[in-house]
Amino acid sequence: MMRRRTYSVISVTLLALAVLVTVLLVVYGAYTIANAVRSLQIAFGCVFGAAAICYFLLPPDVLAHECGHMACGVLTGMRFPVVRIGRLEFSKTGVRYRLRIGAAGETAIVPRGANRMRLRVFVTALGGPLFSVAYGVTMLALFWLYPAAPAIFFFVLFAPLSLYNGIVALLPAELDGSRTDGAVMRGIIRQDAETDVTFRVLQVQGILTKGTYADVPRELLFGAPVVREDCRAFAALLFLQYEYAKFHGDAAGAAAALSRLRSIEDYLTDEERKFLANEKDPAVAGS
Repeated sequence: MMRRRTYSVISVTLLALAVLVTVLLVVYGAYTIANAVRSLQIAFGCVFGAAAICYFLLPPDVLAHECGHMACGVLTGMRFPVVRIGRLEFSKTGVRYRLRIGAAGETAIVPRGANRMRLRVFVTALGGPLFSVAYGVTMLALFWLYPAAPAIFFFVLFAPLSLYNGIVALLPAELDGSRTDGAVMRGIIRQDAETDVTFRVLQVQGILTKGTYADVPRELLFGAPVVREDCRAFAALLFLQYEYAKFHGDAAGAAAALSRLRSIEDYLTDEERKFLANEKDPAVAGS
């Protein structure tokens, strides 16, 4: 696995290069406006305005990356309970906008069924970087062929960042509580502990799409290896252990899982914290 410092150096260097190319594209666009006929000036002006709006709403480079995950996920039988694209979050509860710095994307997956899980997740993880690189290369190639086309120039403005997203996503690195796509694929190949826990979670979720906790082997949930407590898969495993224990009437087991979840509350999402706040200790509730 790549060291965090090495990843940061490479990431910042590539980001600086992507920003530089984007600035040069903006300068080119401004030069074109200054020397173009009135109709082209209006068109390129609209392009810059639309690009600025999209950056804060729905960046095409991030959209391409997440669409890659979803396209490959659909082909491999995945569902997507939550999708974040830039500052927009799409879920069953609706669409939310969050103004934040450095808004990236994220696609949560839940499998349909539990077969061929490693291959399905590998393909889904690869889809994001693949689409990002394809978007960047395609748009820059079109810009080379049609440099004065305003419609193409709009998408070209996001091409350097798309290439950056694709390349950086392929670097195998551990981030704060998560992994890059490259790290996910590397973990699948090497079958490390965190990947093992992730696949246990996905297998259980796959079983639950067509069955109940009665169909889930206990060993699948309680025979997992030890991983970092800030690992997202670890929290998901604890939630499944809690629900499994409740389903089987194991008050002590449910209380233990709930207690462990509360001990890692700092690593949970706002929704998960709200869930914990509303849950009572099963051992107390049943007394």
